[in-house]
Parts: sequence; C-alpha cells; structure tokens
Amino acid sequence: MTSIEIALKMGVGLRTYQDFEKGKGDFDLWKIRRFAKATRSDAIGIVLAVMYGNPKIAIVVMRSKFLMTGWLSFVELWRTLGDRIRLIPSTQVLLGMRKTGEHLQQFLDRRAASMEAWLETSLDELYEDPEEAEDE
Repeated sequence: MTSIEIALKMGVGLRTYQDFEKGKGDFDLWKIRRFAKATRSDAIGIVLAVMYGNPKIAIVVMRSKFLMTGWLSFVELWRTLGDRIRLIPSTQVLLGMRKTGEHLQQFLDRRAASMEAWLETSLDELYEDPEEAEDE
C-alpha cells in the first residue's frame, strides 16, 4: 500500500500519516488502531513493539494477529468469568499458556509436514527474485 492509500483508509491527511509513520508527535492509540485496521495488522503488536522498542514484535504477529487474538480470548474469558478472573493466580495462567503452547507446537509440526506447507514454500521459491537471491 502507498502512504496515500493508508492515509485515506485511516481517515487522516497524508502529512499526518507521514508524521505518524516517522514516530513524530505523541503516542496516539487512536492512530495505531486506525493504522492497524487500514493495514490489517495487529494493533496490540504495534503498541508492544513501540513500548519495548522492538519492531520485530509487530512484524511477527502482523499476519496471524496473535496478540489481538490473545486480547479477544481474554475478553471472552472475562465475559464468562466476570470479576472472578481476579481470583485466578498467575501460575494457573502460565500453566494454561504452556498447554496452549504445546497445542500450537503440534499444529505447526503437522502443518510443516503437510502438502500445504510444501506448496507455500514452493510458490515462494518460484516467485523469488533471482537478483535478490544473488545478493544474499
């Protein structure tokens, strides 16, 4: 997407978007939310990337929306448990996350062995720019 396209989708002027992109001005959650919606990226990933000074966080979760999905899961859990959620010790949350991690590892192992993964890798190689491959 071009800067103009993103600015239009965010509902802001081009200069405002360019300043936002450069990190000028105050930390603005409204703009981050608008940017994430316009680019279909993960708003929480962007916030954490800024907070911790690590842009890789936003890049890694951009496609999967991993952190936004985690937030949605929390909201769903909160709807179910209400304020009782405060009674859950952090050790139980950690155990639950470890179980989730095991489940996701199994998913990734199955996916890596699948025809879908082979096809995706083969297509990436097919469309690879020969000049970029030589530079590496």
